[in-house]
Amino acid sequence: MVNEKPRVLIVDDDQVVCELLCGELEEHGYLCATALSGNDALSKLVTQDFDVVLLDIRLPGISGIEVLREIKLNQCRTAAIMITAVNDLKTAVEAMKLGASDYIVKPFDLDRVNTSIRTLVENQERPSEEGDKQSTKDFLNQMNAIAYGVEAKVDLFTGRSPRVIQRTIDVARYLGIAEEEIQEWVGARVMQDSERRRIIKSLLDKLERSPLTQYMLGMTEPHVYIPKSSELQS
Repeated sequence: MVNEKPRVLIVDDDQVVCELLCGELEEHGYLCATALSGNDALSKLVTQDFDVVLLDIRLPGISGIEVLREIKLNQCRTAAIMITAVNDLKTAVEAMKLGASDYIVKPFDLDRVNTSIRTLVENQERPSEEGDKQSTKDFLNQMNAIAYGVEAKVDLFTGRSPRVIQRTIDVARYLGIAEEEIQEWVGARVMQDSERRRIIKSLLDKLERSPLTQYMLGMTEPHVYIPKSSELQS
């Protein structure tokens, strides 16, 4: 793909979603095409080459999972990112087993979509002598994708981090990912979560010290100026 813009196929039965993603990605230098059904997507994949497919799971006719199977059978160089409103860990695991490179739950963050596509495109362009490093990165990307699927099913405020990590480990082992790759991801994830907690605590501490916050939480009484009687008579 020398001197060519990366090509992305966006597959979603919602025209608004297709237009949103297409506009966003074209601003970042990608060439985009859209498909509103699984059959339409397969037709375009037969006649055109794509680097990445953004693939909704729930599609009219042929499902996104079936399209993913066809991609992995006939377009092995094309990376697939599942985009879906289905917060189902079983579906996420099935997609990963079939070869999906990432799993993004709607409503999605456009920055996250951009980052995922950029990573996949950069990996495709990397020289073959870096194969070992790339293999490791593929495993880490797969672990992160599993974690995103797990996070979609875990409550935000009830022991979230340990539960996400443990369930991601369980799924990764089920998929046959090497233990050393799993532990490398766990180390990076623990550091990431620790830094996130530190930042959140710092922000909360600053908020607690704010007079306005203390007043709103009932920690202090508002200061009301009462004029003296001599001032009222003047």
